[in-house]
Amino acid sequence: MPCPYSNNGIHMSMNSFSGVESHFELQSQSMRTRIRILLCFLALSASGTAFALHAFASPQTAAPANPPAAQQKKPAAPAAQAAPKPKTTLAPVPAEPQDGPTNPDAELQATVQQAGNDRAALIRNLEGYLVKYPDSPRRAAIYHALLESEMQVQNQKRALDYADQILAMTPDDSQTLYVAATLLEKMPDNASQDRAIGYDTHLMELVAKADPESRSPQMTLEDWQTGRNKFTMDLYVLRGKIERHLHKTNEAVKDLNEGFRLLPNVEAALNLGEIAEERKDADEAVRQYAVAFMLAGQQDPNENTVSREALRLEMGNLWRHSHDSNAGLGDVWVTAYDKARALAKADSPEAPAYNKGLTDPFQYSLRHVDGSPAVKMADARGKTVVLDFWTTWCSYCRITEAALSEVRKKFAGHDDVVFLAVNKDEDESQVSLFLKEKQFEGTLVYADGLDSLLKVESIPTIIILDHAGKVAYRAQGFVPDNFPEALSGAITQASSSSQ
Repeated sequence: MPCPYSNNGIHMSMNSFSGVESHFELQSQSMRTRIRILLCFLALSASGTAFALHAFASPQTAAPANPPAAQQKKPAAPAAQAAPKPKTTLAPVPAEPQDGPTNPDAELQATVQQAGNDRAALIRNLEGYLVKYPDSPRRAAIYHALLESEMQVQNQKRALDYADQILAMTPDDSQTLYVAATLLEKMPDNASQDRAIGYDTHLMELVAKADPESRSPQMTLEDWQTGRNKFTMDLYVLRGKIERHLHKTNEAVKDLNEGFRLLPNVEAALNLGEIAEERKDADEAVRQYAVAFMLAGQQDPNENTVSREALRLEMGNLWRHSHDSNAGLGDVWVTAYDKARALAKADSPEAPAYNKGLTDPFQYSLRHVDGSPAVKMADARGKTVVLDFWTTWCSYCRITEAALSEVRKKFAGHDDVVFLAVNKDEDESQVSLFLKEKQFEGTLVYADGLDSLLKVESIPTIIILDHAGKVAYRAQGFVPDNFPEALSGAITQASSSSQ
């Protein structure tokens, strides 16, 4: 199911200010996506200040103007409470009587509205408000708005200052921890990098302690676990990159490999390749770059920031330096492709296992491609069975089908001979689409494990089973011109030996 939080869900406190639209992008699409994953995974805003969605509640529910010190230090909402949906507009706060004191909430709302969509003006107005009301109970919401706005105007240093202010009030504010870590990671000094590792590690601890029961009612346990793995992967990769910058190479390799283990990703493979290159291990660098290249081809183009062309040139250059030619590079590519494909398959839901544990072909039931009742191989016991293993992507299979059509016509009316066209596509959704354009005759069924039992490793493969289920004939690959005659002779021989 889709995440219950939309992109708007990652807009921070600005949506709580009446009359102001937020277009905060957190620097990049990838950061926005990562924070959305975090929001979907953790039941944040536990602190009531995490996103300040009720910055302007009505007077009956608003915090008092001068709350006790204990209330300022500790958020009111319990830690496991899920974040409320953001509200783009809230009811205006009634103004106090003309002869009474100024209403700070009304003044704050007017301050925000005066700035319109001008972020620089909003920053000036909110900072001025804090000078006037340094102990405002809305301070956390204002800091969130200032953090967002400073990032919008590309002032990362000031954004980091406000992130620090938020974390001083609410150290477990997960969204701000992540934003602060990513901002510090871009800083050139080691002190900032060390602080980034501290924030990243603290966030890992929060993720590890998160209770699945605190998830949104709209989120399944499987979605919650997937979100946790994705965000934990991102935290390991981020920490690995920072450790690499600090020349803590062994720690970096460990974290990057752990991130890749949790969820295969381009960034981890790319960094591992660069580390291998720095260590003068050209072959390992090429292997990691090849995996990154293949994974990048599977990503959403909006999320992919890696130049596959640059990676291709780098791999070729490294390989030629260590091997004096491109010979062997193709094998590395094929291995990387197989690895990326296997990883993608492993990340997909496990396919159902049909006929598991059976060792006799005549015990198998094979699903009809058209969804009609399965073919029970037991009904063919005592007969000669011709199995044609094919896939939608195999061009030779179409030539074989034409030859088989001739053979099927020759044995029409022979009740003791059964022809089955056995499809072994991994993606079964392609089969029905293929059959709308290409005509295959005979009884079409899925392999359902029969290909593994008979060790079918290349396509096309033709197998004849005798009356006892033993292989009486096998042909694979491109069919020769005399194939119809050879197959017909093999069928006749298998049939006669069973009588």
